[in-house]
Amino acid sequence: MRSLAALLLAACAVANAQNCPNIVARRGWGAKPAKTVEYIIKPVHNVIIHHTVSPICTSMNSCAERVRSIQVLHMNNLKFEDIGYSFLVGGDGNVYEGRGWHKQGAHTRGYNKNSIGIALVGDFTDTLPPRAQLDALKKLLECGVQLGELSDDYQLLGARQVVATQSPGLALYQELQTWPAWVEQP
Repeated sequence: MRSLAALLLAACAVANAQNCPNIVARRGWGAKPAKTVEYIIKPVHNVIIHHTVSPICTSMNSCAERVRSIQVLHMNNLKFEDIGYSFLVGGDGNVYEGRGWHKQGAHTRGYNKNSIGIALVGDFTDTLPPRAQLDALKKLLECGVQLGELSDDYQLLGARQVVATQSPGLALYQELQTWPAWVEQP
């Protein structure tokens, strides 16, 4: 048990040293276990951004509840093996671990084997996410590069660029187009 605690403490120290955002682990938001797991090869070259088209959450409790409900929807209704996204970013400024850095997601058909899928909790069709949510997304991307999870020259895409969807919402998509890693064509 002590070795597990030491390992967790070391992981937290590495995350803080890398200036990573606060990442709420699966246990922290009450995730159900995945039915099966497939791993992806690192570093990942594509990051695909989504929105959840749900009300925004502004506290850890409301965000954890929202993430749990998304996992239930994905597993029960869509018959996914787990929540589809690699990470979800709440309006509270926290990042919620979905499948994480190492496991293949189920977020963007045809791109799951070579990408990380990040969903911002909320509907960003007409309005931008709060600054804390955008800042947490930026820090997560920087953290991924620093940890070697994302390639230095990763490509940032809105889901609408690669599949028939309106995600990540027009307002958020226009914001992403101003970020350095955004590319017009994958």
